[in-house]
Amino acid sequence: MSSMKKFKKVEKPLSPTRHYSVCIPTTLVSDCRNLSQITHKVYQVAKFASLFNVSEVVILEDNSQASATKKKISTAKLILALLQYFVTPPYLRNTVFKENFKPYLAVASKLPRLSTLPFTRYEKQDHGRYREGLTVKMQKPTLARKRTGKEFKQTKYINIGKPESLALQSQLVPINARVTIDTITRKIVSPQEAYGDFTGMDSQYGYHTRIASSFTDLFMKGPLKEGYTQSIYVPLTTKDTHIPALTSLPATGTSPNILLVLSAWDTLLRAFELDKDQFVECQGPQEFFDAQLPCPVATSDLTDTIPMVLTTLSTLF
Repeated sequence: MSSMKKFKKVEKPLSPTRHYSVCIPTTLVSDCRNLSQITHKVYQVAKFASLFNVSEVVILEDNSQASATKKKISTAKLILALLQYFVTPPYLRNTVFKENFKPYLAVASKLPRLSTLPFTRYEKQDHGRYREGLTVKMQKPTLARKRTGKEFKQTKYINIGKPESLALQSQLVPINARVTIDTITRKIVSPQEAYGDFTGMDSQYGYHTRIASSFTDLFMKGPLKEGYTQSIYVPLTTKDTHIPALTSLPATGTSPNILLVLSAWDTLLRAFELDKDQFVECQGPQEFFDAQLPCPVATSDLTDTIPMVLTTLSTLF
C-alpha cells in the first residue's frame, strides 16, 4: 500500500473567536425512505459541521411529524445518535453506544471517517500519543469514601479503547466525561494542545449535540452559560409561505456565540404556536431573530444550504 499523504486543510474555518451553533429540524430526513438514506443525509451534516469547526448542532423536533406507528427510536434521537457516532473515535464506539443502538448505526459504520477530525482521520492515529477517552468509575474507592457511604463521583481511570483503562497521574475527574489524554504523561490535555488550532464547545474537539423538543428549548437550553448573543435565521425555499421581514446580516459583527437556524418558516411557526402561551405579546418566531442570512442559491435542501451559508459566514466575519 502506498504511503498516505498528510492531510492538508484548504477550506477557511470559521473564526475561533466565535462559537457557531447550527440548528436543523427533523424535517431534514422527512423525504428519506430508509435508514441508509437517513444516515447519508446526517453524514453530510456531520461532515460540514466538522469541516467548518461548528461548535454545536441542535436538532429541532418537529412534533407534526409524529406518526401513529410505533417507533423504537424517535427521528430526533436517531439523528442525534448518528451525529455523535461520526465524531466518536472508532476505538470508543463500542463503549459509547449501547447494544440496542447498533442496528441503527450499521450503515454509519461503513462510511468513511471524517477527515477533519484528528482522532478519526487515519487508522494509524488510533494508536498515537494523544487519545480521546471516557472517564470510568473506580473499581476500588478509598477506605474513607467507603466509610462515608457517599457515591463516588470522581475517578482517575480513563477508557481509551484498550484492554486496560489508563490511570491518570495525580488527577481526579468527574465520571462519564469525554477527555483528551496524553498517554505518555498520563495527564488530561486540551484538544488545542493535542491536535492544534481547532475549536469546540466546552474545550472539546468536534461539536456538541442536543435535541430541542420545543421552540423554547431551542433558545433556553443551550450549553453556554451566557446564552446565544446573536440568532440568525437562514430561510429554506418553500412555496406559498409568507416570511416576515427580518433585517439582513451586517457585513461585520462581534457576537461571540451565534445561533444559525436553518429551517422552512412553517416549521418554526408550528413550533412557536405550540409554545406561544409562554411568550406574552410576541407576534411570531421572527421576534427571536436578530437578522436573516439568505442562502446564496435558493434551495429547500438543507444539506445543500449548510455549506453555502457557512462559507458565506467565513467571508463575512
